[in-house]
Amino acid sequence: MSLTRQIKDTALDLGYSDVGVTTAEPFVSYAEELKANRDAFAFFTESPLRPIEGADPRTIMPEAKSIIVTAFDSSKEAFSPELVGKIGRIYQARCYNAPRNRINGARRQMFKDYLEKLGMKVMGGPQLNVSERLAAARAGIATIGRNNFAYTRNAGSFAVLTAFVVDAELEYDEPTMEIHCPDGCRLCIDACPTGALEPLKLNPRKCIAYNCFMSQDDYAPSTSSHIPPEIRTQMGSWIHGCDICQEVCPRNQRKLKANPPVNAFLARIAAEFDLRKILLLTDEYYEAVLRPVMYNYIRGKKYFQRNAAIALGNSGDRSHVPYLAQALNDTNPMVRGYSAWALGRLGGEEARAAIEESFSREKDESAKGEMESALAA
Repeated sequence: MSLTRQIKDTALDLGYSDVGVTTAEPFVSYAEELKANRDAFAFFTESPLRPIEGADPRTIMPEAKSIIVTAFDSSKEAFSPELVGKIGRIYQARCYNAPRNRINGARRQMFKDYLEKLGMKVMGGPQLNVSERLAAARAGIATIGRNNFAYTRNAGSFAVLTAFVVDAELEYDEPTMEIHCPDGCRLCIDACPTGALEPLKLNPRKCIAYNCFMSQDDYAPSTSSHIPPEIRTQMGSWIHGCDICQEVCPRNQRKLKANPPVNAFLARIAAEFDLRKILLLTDEYYEAVLRPVMYNYIRGKKYFQRNAAIALGNSGDRSHVPYLAQALNDTNPMVRGYSAWALGRLGGEEARAAIEESFSREKDESAKGEMESALAA
């Protein structure tokens, strides 16, 4: 049995749904795209991930010869109806950048350990940010969609890709760089509420997912906690991620209509999920309900509270007004400001009275600005 076959068999045995191998040659078009859109992608290109350097793996790992790419099907278990539309499916599945003490993080570490036991030098993750989407296509396990997602044979776009750069020369698979979307299909582009999508292009600053979790102060170069009002109104009930462009995609319908078993742990999370409790977030609720699922990007509880306020404001349900009014007493001015925005969006005498009372004692200029805008709406 060849070394490449052994590696692939081990990946499949560990639970990956597919695995392919490609060369460590540069991803020239990826680097060019990032350089051409530096302003839009500054949060990424100027971060410690170093994706432009990672576009040529040998600039960081001169010995690099091959890239092994694994795909994990994140839709093998059912997604909770209570969480769909609020938390992206990939995060519900707890398999994206999972820590080593969680089953999906342990799988990644086990495979890396296996490669190292074979005598290989292995790099990946933040040390070497290869475009896993393009690596998967070049390794023959994915094609690209017009919504910019990679699509695998078994999971559609509901897959987590992981690249392992190694110093061994292996057997390389035939690339599948094609676009297999139906001719003329624009469903994903037309469905995006914020207009973030063009065919094979994304404006991250308009993306709902980006605004959910990249909009944090000092998170990365050129980011701040401010979410433009025109984006807020289109965020619906999403508080962590967005699946809209994947939900409408014809290539995902088989997966979306499947009826896999429900994960008992996710069902427990879903039963306790409450946007109002996220708005009035306690440490206990954060540890029990949010952190086990949404551990990827959001670094401060105030951002969960902000996102919950936006979702409640977009709900049109005035029964949330007392909770938002209570949030006007939060110690964080961001929470107070976005709660005022949500109250202004819901409208009504009770909401207006709460904003006016809070405005009379507010000291923070940003929160006061949100309150003034809400009262003027």
